[in-house]
Amino acid sequence: VDKFINYTHSDGACEEGPSYWGHAAGKMYDYLQLLYDGTGGKISLFDQPIIKNMGEYIARSYVGNGWVVNFADASAKGGGDAPIIFRYGKAVGSDVMMQYAAYLNSLSTRKSLSSGRDMFRTLQSLLYAKEMGEVEPSYQSPAYTWYPETEFCYMTNKAGFFLAAKGGYNNESHNHNDVGSFILYSDSIPVFIDVGVGTYTRQTFSKERYKIWTMQSDYHNLPQINGFSQQYGNTYKADNFEFDIRRMSLSMNIAPAYSREAQIQKWIRTYQLKKSELIIKEKFQLNAAHLPNRIHFLTWNDVDDSTPGKLTVQVKQNEKVCLSYNPRLFCCEVEKITLQDPRLSNIWGERLYRISLKAINKELNGHYVYKIFKIK
Repeated sequence: VDKFINYTHSDGACEEGPSYWGHAAGKMYDYLQLLYDGTGGKISLFDQPIIKNMGEYIARSYVGNGWVVNFADASAKGGGDAPIIFRYGKAVGSDVMMQYAAYLNSLSTRKSLSSGRDMFRTLQSLLYAKEMGEVEPSYQSPAYTWYPETEFCYMTNKAGFFLAAKGGYNNESHNHNDVGSFILYSDSIPVFIDVGVGTYTRQTFSKERYKIWTMQSDYHNLPQINGFSQQYGNTYKADNFEFDIRRMSLSMNIAPAYSREAQIQKWIRTYQLKKSELIIKEKFQLNAAHLPNRIHFLTWNDVDDSTPGKLTVQVKQNEKVCLSYNPRLFCCEVEKITLQDPRLSNIWGERLYRISLKAINKELNGHYVYKIFKIK
């Protein structure tokens, strides 16, 4: 347990995503509660900020309607187990966790307190059930959540956008090659997505892991630079990861996430969430320009690319999200991806779409801007 806590950054974020929180921070909490109870409270880590941060991650990563921020191998669905979230929140004095747990519990039609074969969790849930039922259910996404060490950042605006973006490095727990990627939700509906991971097989945890398409940067919301995708390993990472709270702006250099052969001097990606739109900027310098850059976006909604410079994604019956770009710089391609793995299709349906903005020219230096906003 001590080694696990020391491995985790002090900001408390779970690299593996919300799906794994119950087996990561959640299991740690079980052990700390046993330690507390077994010593009559003489040994307690519940007053340590890192322990509280590790707990509140599960609440802050919830988007709404069952959707969560799902970087790495995490599923995009599932808000966590209400009883353990409540007990953890009570132990560390987190109203955020206790109210969130009560909120999840209020949504559940099946009020089971069983944790399957985990008898300790089941008995603990029984002890706290009455108290959880008396807490006012409440949850609202904060304006922002900033994890400076793990390099996650969430931002929301009054227009209903929830943006999650990451830096990090390409050897995190349950890693995907996704440094610099983002996920965008509109009124708790996914628009630009992280597909997650398919059914686990031998290949998933072998040297062949990055031959699986869901693990590759080309199937995340990221650029393919000079014909090159991101690489796997500790040294492939973001640097200069900076968040400006006043401007609600996140920036990072993702050049180190690509191999030297890509000939990237720097590639600064910036996300700015304004009152009614998301602005994404790329500023880059290359040492050589071999192939046109491609900027990828992944969505599960129907896409209309009939108008150059304006691409629309159907979100609801009466609402679309528009991605605008400079048609003098890019041509647009849309590829349909058929999902045959039930672990993916159960979440996203039968197909996804990968949007590729292909640069018309090969340039050593450049500046790209895309704007994302709602239209009726």
